[in-house]
Amino acid sequence: MQPEGPYRFTETVGECQVGRAWAALDGQDRPVTVAVLEGAAAGDQRWREAFANAANVLAQTVGGHRYVNADFTAAQPWIAYPSEEGGAAARLFQTLGMDYQPAATAEVLPQPPVVVVPPPPADGGRPTSAPPLPVSGAPQPISGPPQLPWTPQPWAMAPQPVSGAPVSPVAAPAPPVAADPLDSSGGRRIAPVERPPRNRTGLWAGIVALTAVLAAGIGLFAGTALGSDEKSPAPNPSASASPPLYEATQASLNKAKFDGDLAPLAEPWLGRMGGCAVNGEVGGPKLPPDEKKHVFCRYGAVSLHFGQYASRTEKDAARAYRQQLNLAGGALAPGLREVTRTTGGVSGASGSYIEYAFKGDDGRTICGVWWDRDDGTGALYLETLCEAGLGGNWDALRDLWRRTS
Repeated sequence: MQPEGPYRFTETVGECQVGRAWAALDGQDRPVTVAVLEGAAAGDQRWREAFANAANVLAQTVGGHRYVNADFTAAQPWIAYPSEEGGAAARLFQTLGMDYQPAATAEVLPQPPVVVVPPPPADGGRPTSAPPLPVSGAPQPISGPPQLPWTPQPWAMAPQPVSGAPVSPVAAPAPPVAADPLDSSGGRRIAPVERPPRNRTGLWAGIVALTAVLAAGIGLFAGTALGSDEKSPAPNPSASASPPLYEATQASLNKAKFDGDLAPLAEPWLGRMGGCAVNGEVGGPKLPPDEKKHVFCRYGAVSLHFGQYASRTEKDAARAYRQQLNLAGGALAPGLREVTRTTGGVSGASGSYIEYAFKGDDGRTICGVWWDRDDGTGALYLETLCEAGLGGNWDALRDLWRRTS
């Protein structure tokens, strides 16, 4: 079924999980390519907004794609690109994190790289999921990322010129895991140092000191062997590897709240965080529709969210949503880095790392880090006020993630 619009649609040139691209002619028979949001996505307000935001960001991005007409309020939102904007519809759906596939008869046009200079989103960057602000006393109800009824293939964090929006997963080969993409040093951590020349005077001084120590030891042994009545003090026991009592108590209380794929994510945090609450408990967070379990905790001014997703599909969609916040967050919190694949600083497990930012209810910017491991359906995201919590320094949040991931 062809979409409605002021164009004469001729054929489908490509499609993905949330829509299609059509070849069409306008009233003067000029060729255009029309990208249309369809199905369940067209009926979901969050997807409609993501579609419009992605189109506008690309239109304002250096190397992006300008469009000649659009109707984001139609039953099936659409956007029309002139024929010279080759690959624009494909780039739009890929920006949404979708696995866009050209039709068999469609010409696959090369896509130039995009240098992203994203403006702040029209709605202030407020995500659909509104986690508790780091300065509040108790967790606030949150809602999950958009959910749609299909079951697409697992979405992979393949590098894209433009980061994604709240989407369902698509199939793509996972990029290689970087050893430490957050390390900007680029070289060896410790430079080799030339060994200084040996000092014979120091050597003789060392021999003399060693002789004195041996002599003192012999005297002590002799005194003991002669039956001295004074007992030598017992050696102090070695320092215990156990944590202090308070931290041990917190770890015990917290551990009972985590199971399944959340347990390995929470393990490095057990003795550090406090105030943990599970959905369903008094004062606990509201369970998002795409999660089976949600645990909210605090570490100083940082809010910790542990989400157990119903399936990998839901987890991948939630991750893609943070990608959209990463795309729009550069103007809100300068210094955030691109989405990447990496390994946990403590666990060594491979996973996906996303820095993002958005506006809180009071207008202040919140900085966040998303982390999910490949070996499960759980995810952790850390959020705090960018200025009051970090002093505008992303490295502080990165360091915390490294020591607890």
